Amino acid sequence: MRILIALGLLLTGAAQAQEVYRCGNSYSSEPCKNAKTIDVTPAVSNPHGPLTRLIYLCKRPDNTELWWIDRPCSQERWDLIEGVRVPSNVDWKTQMAIAQRKRADDARRARHARHHYHSAAPGSGRSNEARCEEFRQRVEYLDSAARAGGTARKMEWIREERQRARDEQFRAGC
Repeated sequence: MRILIALGLLLTGAAQAQEVYRCGNSYSSEPCKNAKTIDVTPAVSNPHGPLTRLIYLCKRPDNTELWWIDRPCSQERWDLIEGVRVPSNVDWKTQMAIAQRKRADDARRARHARHHYHSAAPGSGRSNEARCEEFRQRVEYLDSAARAGGTARKMEWIREERQRARDEQFRAGC
C-alpha cells in the first residue's frame, strides 16, 4: 500500500514542474498579464557536469516516518526535515541513496566537530595559543559551513555553535 502511495506521489510530482513568473517588479508561481518566465534552474559549479536538483526529506504531521519527495514538503502539508541537492541525471533510488549518504556524512562531521570543539576545555593542559588556534579554526569552519547554506535548522545550529566558539575565544583571551 505504501509503495503505491509513494509511486502515485512521484508520478504526480513529475508532472508538476515549478514555474516562476516575473510580473512587473514582483515574482509569482502563477502567471499574470504580460508575465515573463524566469529560469530558476540551479547554478552548478561545473557547467559541463551533471545538473542537480533539490529533493526533500519530509515528515507527515500524523506519523513519525520520514519520506524523500521531489517537491517542497509544504505542498503536501508535511514538515520539512532537510533539503539535499543531488544529481538529476540518475534514477530516483540513486538520488535517495546519495541524499541519505550526504545526510549521514553531515551528521558524522557535526559529531566530530562538536567533539573536537569540546576537547579544548579549560584546564586541559594545553597552551593558550593552541586553544586560541583551535577556536580560530572552529570559527573558520563554521563560517565556511554557513556560506555553503542549508536548512533553517542547520543554519541555526551553525549560528549557535559559532556564538559558543566566539564566547569561549573571548573567555580564553584570544
